[in-house]
Amino acid sequence: MNPTSLLERSVGELVAEDFRRAHVFSQFGIDFCCGGGRSLAKACERAGVPTDRLLDLLETMAASGKADDTLNQLPLGELIDYIEANHHAYVREKAPLLLEYTAKMVRAHGEHFAEIKPLAAWVQALMDDLVPHLMKEEQVLFPAIRAMAAGEAVDGCFGHIGNPIRAMQHEHDDAGQILAKLREITGDYQPPENACTTWRVCYATLAEFEADLHRHIHLENNLLFPKVMALTC
Repeated sequence: MNPTSLLERSVGELVAEDFRRAHVFSQFGIDFCCGGGRSLAKACERAGVPTDRLLDLLETMAASGKADDTLNQLPLGELIDYIEANHHAYVREKAPLLLEYTAKMVRAHGEHFAEIKPLAAWVQALMDDLVPHLMKEEQVLFPAIRAMAAGEAVDGCFGHIGNPIRAMQHEHDDAGQILAKLREITGDYQPPENACTTWRVCYATLAEFEADLHRHIHLENNLLFPKVMALTC
């Protein structure tokens, strides 16, 4: 592994090649989904991360075994199936629970803890963005990609396939900004010592939700969409 060449490559490309790198990047606060287009060197600079320490960890990880390249090898239709069955289904499962938890927290603690009402508002904003986003992918973009992959005519009014892809990437960026705000409000999802059970469960679920959404966005931005755009070349 050439350290210089790694630093010049994009974070998203590196994670697409070996998803284990995502866990290393997450330890250092490096955005590998919405910020996946940055070079590793620029991502380190942005996050204030020493490149030598990060490269040492990546080298150790690489020596520990082979990358799981299964998803990267899937045909486009099967990759979409995976995204829908795992990540879209996950959002639909957890969104109502998070809205329920935050509503309970507002009723029980909203007048006494300043962070509770903003937390509930940002969770609502995230779900208001994500649910229509999933529908646009499932009803417009993904059927078009399946048709392209099968060599069929694309039935859509959006022009070039790059147009809806860019729209989805923009919405991914919006979701990433909301997640950053939630992490800030919750102090990295750390409940206070006297937090009730709902509060603790809410923060733990939010942390899990963030991790899943990062992987979800990564699979689309860094695996699915580049493969689709390559078909148009």
